[in-house]
Amino acid sequence: MMELPLENVKNEVFSVKDEETDVSYGAYPDKRSIEQRIDFGFVLLDKPRGIRSKTASATAKQILSPLGVKKVGYSGTLED
Repeated sequence: MMELPLENVKNEVFSVKDEETDVSYGAYPDKRSIEQRIDFGFVLLDKPRGIRSKTASATAKQILSPLGVKKVGYSGTLED
């Protein structure tokens, strides 16, 4: 009988130990204030076909500015 590749490789199981977060580095997501969520959050945008990424970003800024958001940007491409 033919052996399969990696058939005799022994796998080790490990787990990541939970650690406490140092508050000087931030907070757990469920412990953040509304202000922190707005300041350090992000919006997933399903950009409609036919508008430019720059237009979508500007529209998001208009919508979010009453909440105190001063900067809006995008990463990568939103083009279809």
